[in-house]
Amino acid sequence: MDKIFSCDYQPVSEVDADRDSDATITNRPTRRAQEFLEKNLATITITGLLIVLILLVTAVIIAITVEPFRRVLIMKATPTSTGHTGTSVYPVELNSQRQCLPTTPRITYSCGNSTTEAEARGCAYDPLAGCWLHKECPRDFTHEFATFNHGKPFVYYYDEGMTRQMKDYDEVGRNPDRYWTSIREHLVHCLYLLRRGHEVHMRGDRLDTMLGDLEHVDHCTNMLADWLRRDDPVLDHVGTSGQTHCFMSCT
Repeated sequence: MDKIFSCDYQPVSEVDADRDSDATITNRPTRRAQEFLEKNLATITITGLLIVLILLVTAVIIAITVEPFRRVLIMKATPTSTGHTGTSVYPVELNSQRQCLPTTPRITYSCGNSTTEAEARGCAYDPLAGCWLHKECPRDFTHEFATFNHGKPFVYYYDEGMTRQMKDYDEVGRNPDRYWTSIREHLVHCLYLLRRGHEVHMRGDRLDTMLGDLEHVDHCTNMLADWLRRDDPVLDHVGTSGQTHCFMSCT
């Protein structure tokens, strides 16, 4: 008769089961990773910071040297009219060799909204602009404008009917309402304001509200052009000449 073998197996202990379980095998790489991070934390941190620094330096170099990224750095802002402690940034043409206007913010000097406020802020009436202007703002060609009328100030009135005349520019500046004057005065105003704008731009000086207003520039050039289109025999007389044998460059 064949011998019957016993099937009495000994159970595996829980300790041994846990030791060889899938969970234990899975956790082994995680523990190794944690040990690696703990030992090399300082090196990893320094390496990460160096990579971030290199990326930042690269981004700055691209922004400064590569078009069109550097144009993004050019900020535009309208000078504030509520106070003299605000800042403004003026546009700059970076493609030209001559960078006339500053790229850094600087103080905006405002004259407020009344003659009392203007005087308290260091402003005075500028006959050429026909507005109050801070002492830090350019006043190119103000004297030329004020003496254009045969060395005398232009004549101003309180009303269009010319019944009440103002005695001087100080009275004009303190008038709380409109003034009336000749068309010649307006044309000369446009002439010298355009010249002031050019001088201010070339030396990188401050732009006042009127000089920086493209609509006013268009107004002045259109007004000069309209009057030059009028029929005037004097303008058609031969009285000027030019040299064609000239050669220019541009930058």
